[in-house]
Amino acid sequence: MNRPEVNDEFLRKRKLRQRKIRRRRIITALVFFGILLITVGVILSLTVLFPIEQIKVSGSEKYTSDEVIAACGIKTGDNLFTSSADVEELKEKLPYIESVSVSRSLPSTLVIKVKEASEYACFYTGGKYYAVSEKWQVLNAYDQKPDGIFEIKAGNVECVPGKTAVFSEEKSGTLINDIISLAGEYSLKIDGIDITEELSLTVGVDGRFTVNFGTSNNLSEKFAHLSGMIKNIDEGKSGKIDLSMWTSSNTHGTFVENKDTE
Repeated sequence: MNRPEVNDEFLRKRKLRQRKIRRRRIITALVFFGILLITVGVILSLTVLFPIEQIKVSGSEKYTSDEVIAACGIKTGDNLFTSSADVEELKEKLPYIESVSVSRSLPSTLVIKVKEASEYACFYTGGKYYAVSEKWQVLNAYDQKPDGIFEIKAGNVECVPGKTAVFSEEKSGTLINDIISLAGEYSLKIDGIDITEELSLTVGVDGRFTVNFGTSNNLSEKFAHLSGMIKNIDEGKSGKIDLSMWTSSNTHGTFVENKDTE
């Protein structure tokens, strides 16, 4: 007498399983087609869709927009999302460019923003004066020393426009950076740096003084002493300051004033 009820229960459970299986299949199919559509969309957006129709350049004064665009190797018709600029390659072609960023403005505009480096100092090597930025990026080569920047004498320095200057000895670059940093700490304007003689480091300061630091030992303390000396020298005076014998136990420096000759 219970057999019909057992059969009904069996059929009910079988139909429930079948519905769950169909539901899972439908969900799986929907997920698959969703992923497929997304994949196709991504592929199309990176190939066929979003061609560049306009390229804008900002931040450049040394170079025209056409020069920057040509150096980047980007042109209209390229894909908006896959196009980019190789910074190192760009520097080699246009040395005054320090950095570059690329952004997109939908639906079809690529924006190239560049930051240009300024001439900060120069090295004389191979019969040329090479202007460099504060980050030692070589910007240009001149036959004569360019105005408005100071010269650094540091022995052999490899200078190629568009690349970073390479010192023959790594410690030379470190020492120069230390000198520049200490001068800035004491608000001293550098007019020249000569580190070719390890026992007689010479720095031009404030357009008035030639300072002999001797070795690089106690360099920070020597700059502190120099700052105090300059504050006690009349503004109208210029000359040579000798700190070559300065030590922690012999805190002595001398100033010899320049005398005008008729």
